[in-house]
Amino acid sequence: MEIEVKSYYLDKLFSTIQCSKQIKKHIDFFAWMQNSVSEFIPHDALLAVWGNFKDGADNAKLQYDVASNVDGFNTKAMMGASKEVNQCLAYLYELWLDNNRHFFVLNSFGTSEFDCKFRMIFPDLPQELNSLLVYGISDLRGGNDCLYVFFSKYNKFQTKSSVMDFIMPHIDHSLRKIQHLGPIKTLSKIRLSLNMSCLTERELEVIEWIKAGKTNQEAAIILSITQNTVKSHLKRIYQKLNVTKRAQAVALLAKH
Repeated sequence: MEIEVKSYYLDKLFSTIQCSKQIKKHIDFFAWMQNSVSEFIPHDALLAVWGNFKDGADNAKLQYDVASNVDGFNTKAMMGASKEVNQCLAYLYELWLDNNRHFFVLNSFGTSEFDCKFRMIFPDLPQELNSLLVYGISDLRGGNDCLYVFFSKYNKFQTKSSVMDFIMPHIDHSLRKIQHLGPIKTLSKIRLSLNMSCLTERELEVIEWIKAGKTNQEAAIILSITQNTVKSHLKRIYQKLNVTKRAQAVALLAKH
């Protein structure tokens, strides 16, 4: 029976890794992480951060990418408080170095130094995230380090060391080959030329991501809203821009 269980477990693990080859967009990565990888690394949010940590928390130029099903915990929120987030991640980075660059777990981190800083940035998540796992990868050619921080609602983060070392290279490769959900150009010039002052702040955010080529589902994940809400915003945007289709709106914005 034990042999059968191990065989079944390995088959599912290999199947999960095989599915990573189909990832082409950020939404594919998110679905893969939540529907497949979570069986082996149970988590509610993944924060990837990379860059030069050695410049210190105040000067480090770090980039973030988030795959999360926790409301309010997303890439936009990270970029909005980048200095404070840098300090939190610098602390985790030092712990990773102290652990000889091996992955580590913080269970029930409510009393840790990390928690004190983290809760100040995200005060609305007191009961959402209680444990984390940090896995680091060094990019010797690029001269940067990358930390993958898995957050869980459970007080104890459980996973197998062998699984982490086996599956993490595929997670790292999958995230590197898709577009980073980083900041995009503002619409200041477009607002002037198209008189877009009639659009709300949320409508401007939606149209920015649509112009960047995101699907409704991707925009919903980025902005932490539902797809129906994105559709409602787009409908009002079309009316205000006097267009009837998504392509027309994108084409109109592209001209400016």
